[in-house]
Amino acid sequence: MKRGCLANILFVAILIVVFGASTYFWFNFFVRGTSLPTPNLIGKPVSQARAICGDLGVNLIIDPKAKRNSDKVPAGFVVWQNRDPGNTNLIKRGTTIRVELSAGPLVIRVPDLDGTSAGTAVLRLGQQNLKLGNLAYADIATLNGIVSADPPKGTVVGAQTPVSLLVSVPPAPSPYVMPDLIDHALDEIRPYIEGHGLKIATVKYEAYPGIRDGIIIRQFPLRGAPVSARDAISVVVSKQEEGIIEQPQPPQPAPPLLGH
Repeated sequence: MKRGCLANILFVAILIVVFGASTYFWFNFFVRGTSLPTPNLIGKPVSQARAICGDLGVNLIIDPKAKRNSDKVPAGFVVWQNRDPGNTNLIKRGTTIRVELSAGPLVIRVPDLDGTSAGTAVLRLGQQNLKLGNLAYADIATLNGIVSADPPKGTVVGAQTPVSLLVSVPPAPSPYVMPDLIDHALDEIRPYIEGHGLKIATVKYEAYPGIRDGIIIRQFPLRGAPVSARDAISVVVSKQEEGIIEQPQPPQPAPPLLGH
């Protein structure tokens, strides 16, 4: 009786082993047998990549428009593939692998910044993966904005190379002492003011009894204040009220010349 039970147990054990071995064999034959590791095409020329894929029965598609810069993979070689290579990434015959080719190392040139403002130049350097070095200013009357760069424009440089800039700034305007414009006719005083490089920017009119039309009655800046071509001069000019007859007045002498 005991021998019969042992025989049955042994038979069942043998049956399980045989069934497991058979299952493993047919799994590898039907499933793993038709799968293969994804090939590593990165760093290989196109001809070799095509040959590898042809031997494995895998389709190779090269994107003709997409290029990637690389410091490690020469131009024209495979630099990227859409499937990770290796034994853990199995594919079947007929699978398509898409690749992109290398454009070689990224070539960075110092851009042409001549005539641009300092702010625009710094922005363009950042767009080119460069950075600002030293920033110097010079009074060059015939030029505006950036006048030179170091390294010079067009120079091939590495990423994040500092570029020093020389910026031309306009000369400071000549300073003057504001004259007394009160009681002078606007039409007579305007050429005098503009002849010294200044400008009357704002003119307002106000009725003022007893003063003929066109006479300056208020001014800003006030008499004696420092003034330059960058400053805006404002004046208030008399205007007769309706019904009032204007009395002729002798012209006033020109104000003293603006002093430096």
